[in-house]
Amino acid sequence: MNFTFKTTKPTGRYRSFSNDHHDIKLQKVEVGTIDYEAPFKIRLMVVKADIMEDGNKNCPWKWMRLKKEFTSLQEAKDWLKANYEQIRKQINIYIDPRG
Repeated sequence: MNFTFKTTKPTGRYRSFSNDHHDIKLQKVEVGTIDYEAPFKIRLMVVKADIMEDGNKNCPWKWMRLKKEFTSLQEAKDWLKANYEQIRKQINIYIDPRG
């Protein structure tokens, strides 16, 4: 198993005012995003250690941004794929059971 990626292009009348959206998926469920412009930053959805750590008891996960930044989108994707095992060991990624 590995990360997969999906780029969603904006549509509609005002699409020129919006940017592409890059999703990170695991088991066909969105688990993170990659910023749309350089420096490209990776954000992952992680399970909270304590449900009240951010004051929101209704959400079991929070966003976590990785320190590493990338000069290209492809570089970020390649790094995620290459470090999949290490990321899964260190980070408890939240996979929404609803899909």
